[in-house]
Amino acid sequence: MSMNTSMIKLPKIFSDGMVLGKTAKVWGWASPSQIVTASFLGKNYEATADETGRFTFTFTAEQFGGGHTLTIGDTVINDVHIGRVWFCGGQSNMEGPISRTRLSLGEYVVDDPRIRIFQAEKGLNFVEPEKDVNGKWNTATGDFLDNMYAVPYFFARSILESLPDDNAPIGLVCTPSGGTPMEGWLPEEIVSDFPDIHKTLKPLQEPNFVEKTTAEKDKPIQEWHKKLRENDKGLTENWQSPDYDDSNWQSRALLDPTGSPKHGVVWLRRKFVFPKVDGAVILNLGRFENSVTVYINGKEVINIGYSYPPCRCKIPTGLLREGENTIAVRIVGDGGNPIAIAGKEYALLHGSGRVNFLLGNWKWRVGAELEQCPSGVWFYGYPCGVYNFMLAPLLGYSVDGLLWYQGESNTGNPKPFKELFTAFVKHMRKHFGEDLPVIFTQLPNYIDPNNFVRAGGVGDPGENWAALRERQRQCLDIPNTAMAVTIDCGDYNDLHPTDKKTVGDRLALHARRLVYNENIVSDGPIVERVEFNKKEEKIIVHFKHKEGLWAKGGHPILRIEDHDDSIHNRHAAIINETLVADARGLRPSFVSFGWADCPSVVVYNAYCIPASPFEEEVK
Repeated sequence: MSMNTSMIKLPKIFSDGMVLGKTAKVWGWASPSQIVTASFLGKNYEATADETGRFTFTFTAEQFGGGHTLTIGDTVINDVHIGRVWFCGGQSNMEGPISRTRLSLGEYVVDDPRIRIFQAEKGLNFVEPEKDVNGKWNTATGDFLDNMYAVPYFFARSILESLPDDNAPIGLVCTPSGGTPMEGWLPEEIVSDFPDIHKTLKPLQEPNFVEKTTAEKDKPIQEWHKKLRENDKGLTENWQSPDYDDSNWQSRALLDPTGSPKHGVVWLRRKFVFPKVDGAVILNLGRFENSVTVYINGKEVINIGYSYPPCRCKIPTGLLREGENTIAVRIVGDGGNPIAIAGKEYALLHGSGRVNFLLGNWKWRVGAELEQCPSGVWFYGYPCGVYNFMLAPLLGYSVDGLLWYQGESNTGNPKPFKELFTAFVKHMRKHFGEDLPVIFTQLPNYIDPNNFVRAGGVGDPGENWAALRERQRQCLDIPNTAMAVTIDCGDYNDLHPTDKKTVGDRLALHARRLVYNENIVSDGPIVERVEFNKKEEKIIVHFKHKEGLWAKGGHPILRIEDHDDSIHNRHAAIINETLVADARGLRPSFVSFGWADCPSVVVYNAYCIPASPFEEEVK
């Protein structure tokens, strides 16, 4: 067979700047039975394409470092490094970029060329797995750094700081996509075992169904926004102008929703005095429901098109004047009320201080009031789509382990999560190796500010996130796994909390112990058993990894389910590294701790690692 290389094609992940492990599989496609040659690190290799045209090389290296040159056929790949490689997946909190964390974590964000990341292009295919996915390798430096995913970055930094002497770069192969449920990351062969989920996939596999449905759903949404713009008096009367006379407008505090329409546009304006300053000025204007445009002195400085991203930007040099300035805010509520979200910072930050926009009144006026915007369709919430498009093409890349941060999109129906995740791990190990270490993130504390009554104290509202966390804890039954508990890393008013460093650090603790064999403690307290002392009528919770047990936020709260299904919340004391609660008059069947979307009390061990919330049968 000819050794002609003209037909050779490589996946995009095998490209300039990539990181390979010391033992690494590299594959591609050629003509069936074609002989393909390669050279790497002074060694020559030869492989024969199978009947489908796929060929595979296994390269080995003795030392970490780079950059090397890899040649496959006529293709030359430059700047190849040998290092530690991790696969990183999940949904939006794994995908969140460093730019969203800079305000609170900027001191920890530095250029680090040892960290290289391949971020797969997002997309969907509901019919069959793709063979390749777009993406390129980038280093954690320069302009790219703000766009890099924050959790993988902080994980890599923590690993590099703990293993500083082996000169190993970190490679991060990343496939997260916001709003994706666990079943989205599974192949149809597995999803078919879940009939209620599988039936939602079948219509999407019809020719042009996704394109047709998207067009049908998008049209009324576009018409709604067109109508909104046409009816918004603020746009026609130039309400963003610093010269506009707002003397007849009403006044209110920025966070006061009084007078806001259920759906539509609210404008707010105010004058503020700004000092003469040198250096950068940052606008940090919290978060809004559902979208916002901000003008300073009549110039648009930022537009956020949906609820979740923080409203934060750098103010262009020369726009702010010493003395009086004007800020105008246009809030659009399409699915919710046009309001500012409480509990966030609303300020202009500069080198010598800040202008606090929560102090004083704003002028406000309704720009337009409409019916609710028609809803669209979120195809990323369906099974198999992201697996086929993003994950399947990367299966088999040689990695040290898997990092997973996902579950928010399964809180609506937590019950099948353990079974889904177990099938996912089994499938990943089929392609990455049977001993693949899997480190996953338990969901943090969170309550949607539009849906909670109060946060903290006995009887916190909301249980779906608690139920999903419990299913995640049960996934520790899967061998060679670890769980990063992040119950203290969330924001009660933000689905996307900014503290991604603690998450990355805790994932790294597990990796250092589980994969790199460091003799360290990586686990917080995990419930071992719950007993009922009938004589003293007390509930006693025993933990693993309990050393130095202590509580933050008040007395720990145990949720006790009695034999008659009634629920009783009791405060517990920490005695001899157990939790002890009075259970007089009860015959407990189940006990839970941290059983709320946003529990108010967190228990730690001596290593300041939090205890996992749990629900456990009483023994």
